[in-house]
Amino acid sequence: MVYNTNFEPILQVGHTVTLKGSSFADVGDNYRCTAVDALPYYVKDFGALVAATWSNTNEDTNLELATNELGQLRIMVADDIRVRLHNPTPVSKWRTTKTNFWLPQFPPGPDNDWLRQYYFKVSEFFYWGRDNKPAFDLYSVLAAATSRIAFTGYKFKMEKITTAGAFVLQVDSWPGIR
Repeated sequence: MVYNTNFEPILQVGHTVTLKGSSFADVGDNYRCTAVDALPYYVKDFGALVAATWSNTNEDTNLELATNELGQLRIMVADDIRVRLHNPTPVSKWRTTKTNFWLPQFPPGPDNDWLRQYYFKVSEFFYWGRDNKPAFDLYSVLAAATSRIAFTGYKFKMEKITTAGAFVLQVDSWPGIR
């Protein structure tokens, strides 16, 4: 389940799903999961940031998947920066009609455990195949020497099928928006 406290794979081998988003037909495309693999932990330093300026469209080619693979990731912001998913129009993840939302640095200390858990849950996103590497917009109030983001999650090998999936998954879209 998306945004579950226990971060588990959304699919298991044999599960079917209708995927919707910018890489799929308007009605979605149906797939069966043929393999699941864990992506335990990886940190990317996107480098220095200029103060008070958004650095847009920072891709991480290390997250590239193979053809017909689905990625399910969550992120943890390690440095004192803001991170938002870079959404080309008309993708609507982490945004309303008026603004874009972002994740701050994960707060330290035992008193903030509930907030770290919340940020970890809502950081979940999905992406599809070789041509759709995730990209991020980064911001720092003060100049920052590093902009580290940690990633963890799962990847799924998918096989196209003709029957409808057991449920619909919005990969990089929102209902009613392709």
